[in-house]
Amino acid sequence: MSLKKTRALLLLLFILAIIVPAVGNWYIGSSSGSTVQITGLYNLNLQQGQTITVNVTVSDVADMSSLRINLAWDPTVLTVTTGDQKGWIDSKTGTRYNIYEGPFLKSFANSTMFLINKVDNVAGNISAIFNTITSQGITASGSGVVVIIDFTCVNPATSTIRIIGPREGRSSLQSGTGEQIPHQDINGLVTNEGPPAIWSQFWFQATVGFTLIEIMILALFFLVVVRWWRSRAEATEEEEIDELFSS
Repeated sequence: MSLKKTRALLLLLFILAIIVPAVGNWYIGSSSGSTVQITGLYNLNLQQGQTITVNVTVSDVADMSSLRINLAWDPTVLTVTTGDQKGWIDSKTGTRYNIYEGPFLKSFANSTMFLINKVDNVAGNISAIFNTITSQGITASGSGVVVIIDFTCVNPATSTIRIIGPREGRSSLQSGTGEQIPHQDINGLVTNEGPPAIWSQFWFQATVGFTLIEIMILALFFLVVVRWWRSRAEATEEEEIDELFSS
């Protein structure tokens, strides 16, 4: 390989080594798109009987008209709080659960509907929370809280609040045209511990992939440098031999 070609390849590899991490960071930050997320609560110093508020939020949605979601948690750790007269009422049992419609859809429309199929504190789940805009031709875009739930601590421990459906094992977001909005579900965590490390969920997967690419580029860069160094050494040796014979 000529010196000119070697220099060009080294320059290309150097540029790639800079660009790949930058592109990786952009991709990690932008590829998740719309999300449905349970607020994570950490370092709570939970006490038995303590009430905490958990939010279900949507982020970066466009033209959203409705949400449908199921939730599940460890019933030995948490139970949905009851008793607030402003909370959702189970018409079959007359129980008032401290579950409320969030302000997100209301901020776009005068008329919304908020329904729940069932709350089961024994099993630790809520089936079919439904929040929709009923005003004709109006949709919501952006980020905000769609559901607010008060939980009471039964036993100070850690519990994941999982999104489990109902559509294909995940939440369902519908647009104004009736189509499903692609999105990512992000579970929440209620715990006395600190927040989880950043090497989790999609960030971990994407970072590993881009790190491997970076390692391959650097390895190739090293091999090219070694080859260039050897070619230079061989050229120098040939020059010394030529000088020796010509003298």
